[in-house]
Amino acid sequence: MFYYYINIADISIEIESPVSIVFQEKILPFCRKKGNSPDLTYKILSGRVENGESVVSKAEYSIEKKDNRYIRVKKMFQCGQMQETFLLQEKPGIYHLYIPQDCMKEGHLFDRENVLDFLALEEGLLQNHAFILHASVVSWKGNGILFTAPSGTGKSTQAELWHRYHGADILNGDRAIIRRTDGTYRVYGSPYAGSSGIYRNQSAPVRAVIILEQSQENQISRCFGKEAFVPLFRETLMNSWSRNYMSAMTELIGNAAAEIPVYHLACHPDKEATDLVRKNLEKGA
Repeated sequence: MFYYYINIADISIEIESPVSIVFQEKILPFCRKKGNSPDLTYKILSGRVENGESVVSKAEYSIEKKDNRYIRVKKMFQCGQMQETFLLQEKPGIYHLYIPQDCMKEGHLFDRENVLDFLALEEGLLQNHAFILHASVVSWKGNGILFTAPSGTGKSTQAELWHRYHGADILNGDRAIIRRTDGTYRVYGSPYAGSSGIYRNQSAPVRAVIILEQSQENQISRCFGKEAFVPLFRETLMNSWSRNYMSAMTELIGNAAAEIPVYHLACHPDKEATDLVRKNLEKGA
């Protein structure tokens, strides 16, 4: 039996597998030696799960329901063809991932896949008061600044400008993790960084979330209530098929939007935009 240990957002993950797992390079910074009891446990088993009632059907995955439990069905390339995998939550924090027996004969798994894509990571994060936000993140003066917006708006560009003009470190380029612990929020790098290729297993206290909008003029304003909540909700992975997930995630994001300073920045990709944000953060506006 093979055991692997991954740490994401200070959440420990244990994967037990009867054959070896090939990890993509972007996961390696998050691999760890065995530590304390894991927060999330995934056991890989051979076989398949009897199909249930279809709830969601998409090209990349499907959700089925059987005996009041959700089954996540996702295809992986193994044995020279696409194979179906089945993920079930046995109890909070404990999952079983079923993979066809023939795939085990190759002696390894996920050589062409990201194993994390099969683990419903967003669900495990939520159980630990954390969520994924579609954002680029910089660490500036020891604090995290997140730039969030739909793809193509300029998140990575703003992060690069902060690195160039203010010496900020880029922690993540596409999907960061925000976690609430002991009443405070920290932002963590993740193994998902888009085209930036920056996969850092580092964190910083959250100083602000900046909602970006392209504009020919640079303007910034503080957001409250719905104006702060909706953009965060929109750029978070939501499992709309699960009422319990939606309820818990809505509460978590609602608290984050109320407790974290959120700003709307209409901007042009230039130094002036970064200066405008910096001045507002320095004076706490």
